[in-house]
Amino acid sequence: MDKYYIPQKLDAPFKIAIFTMEELVVFIVPFMIIAFVFQKHLLALAVSITLCVFLKKLKGDENQHFFKHFAYWHFPPLAFYKVIPPSHVREIIG
Repeated sequence: MDKYYIPQKLDAPFKIAIFTMEELVVFIVPFMIIAFVFQKHLLALAVSITLCVFLKKLKGDENQHFFKHFAYWHFPPLAFYKVIPPSHVREIIG
């Protein structure tokens, strides 16, 4: 009956299981470091879950490019966007 699939949220970020890419990196990297270097698996799991929850609270309902936009406005020397001027340039003449 339904020939076409219409997604409910067009701006939904790419997810692996329940994690977005930022959350997955924040979960996996500390887990790997603590679990394999220090051999503390439960501590690694607790730290990774805590960091992931903290990241979700920090992002809130913002979009998936929240940290890129934050870095653009607060750290202008980091050039994430090549085609637009740096954030410290307030007026463009010409």
